[in-house]
Amino acid sequence: MATDHSRFEKSANKILDVFSDGRITNHDLMYVAFYTAINARPDVVLDRIIEYTEHVKFERNRIREDSQYVQDGLF
Repeated sequence: MATDHSRFEKSANKILDVFSDGRITNHDLMYVAFYTAINARPDVVLDRIIEYTEHVKFERNRIREDSQYVQDGLF
């Protein structure tokens, strides 16, 4: 089964659009989270969102670590 990387990137860009366009401030995020938790049906949807954020944290840390190793090799 082939992986459709363009579909993954398109989904990621939709999510990034929500957070990067400036319409939702940091203060607004708590309200977005509140309404997300209330409206997530079935409950597994909210579980998937939580899992997604854990993957985002992991990938951010992995990318940071990789960039530090590249910088170490430059000097």
